[in-house]
Amino acid sequence: MFHFMSTLLMLSSNPYLVAQNISKSFSQNGSEKVLNNVSFEISQGKILGIIGKSGAGKSTLLRCLNGLEKPNTGKILFQGQNLTELSNQKLREMRQKIGVVFQSFNLLGTRTVFENVTLPLELLKLSNEEQRKKVENILNLVGLSSKLNAYPSQLSGGQRQRVAIARALVVDATLLLCDEFTSALDPHTTLEILRLLQDLNRRLGITIIFVTHDINVVKELAQDVCVLDHGQIVEHGPVETVFTNPQQPITQTLLSELLKNDLPEFLQHQLHLEGKENDDVVLKLIFGSQTSTKPLIADLIQEWKIPINIISGNLDHIGKATFGHLVVSLKHQTGSTEKIIKYLTDHQVGVEKAGYIRWQ
Repeated sequence: MFHFMSTLLMLSSNPYLVAQNISKSFSQNGSEKVLNNVSFEISQGKILGIIGKSGAGKSTLLRCLNGLEKPNTGKILFQGQNLTELSNQKLREMRQKIGVVFQSFNLLGTRTVFENVTLPLELLKLSNEEQRKKVENILNLVGLSSKLNAYPSQLSGGQRQRVAIARALVVDATLLLCDEFTSALDPHTTLEILRLLQDLNRRLGITIIFVTHDINVVKELAQDVCVLDHGQIVEHGPVETVFTNPQQPITQTLLSELLKNDLPEFLQHQLHLEGKENDDVVLKLIFGSQTSTKPLIADLIQEWKIPINIISGNLDHIGKATFGHLVVSLKHQTGSTEKIIKYLTDHQVGVEKAGYIRWQ
């Protein structure tokens, strides 16, 4: 499905949006690049998540995609037109197809919900009746038809974000860009907003690109993911593939926050590198979608007659795929330990030898 060329993510032979070798620097000599040769493509109707730690360049990339920032080098092709070469007038026209949702909602406190959503329509010279019809339709889609006359101060955080989404889409935008759009929301409200975006994607066919530092948001919403690190895309692919088989240290670090797969703190302080008599060897077992539902631990206990101590673990799901980890310890016997590790790896279980411990 993917064709690799530099850092290019190929999702379709007829891509809807293409970022091609984008570089951006805010220093005069261009030595400090916020974005460095970033390339990816997305086909129409897809949902792409761009994840990275703070300072990775995520927000700058999103601002380049809708023309708020102009890259120093590279092209951004949207529906076949290069946004970096358009006149200001043409760029404004193209932006009508690109909605943007920000972290801080950016609603006008003196305007009602209806008036906030109407704001971008006022530039299109539509009749009052046409404006009302569009606003009522989009507010119904985002579940706020009963809040037309409410003011932002009377709304919850989740409702304000729904207003922001409605305002971004009311001009019949076909591409929605979301910048850390869940950062100000609690986990329950975040899940509601993610479900709303999935519904809008299904019902309207809207293409969505979002940036976030929250791996959970990617897991729940994205179909494909790009991992951005120090201004470069270091890993990309379907979410299931990247999450169950991460290749880069930054991806593994981000996933550790999702799965909480660091070794327990009490264990880290007791581990030593050399195994001695009466020690247990501590193994970290990594399960992908093909192995997470198999009773491999039970098989080991039954067939090998070896007691296994389960110390910690976590499993998670993406669609129908299950992935996660398990930390176990078993009596250290050099020959048996290596045979057990081979048995597990032969069954597609990743095995990391964390060290040795002597239980008191």
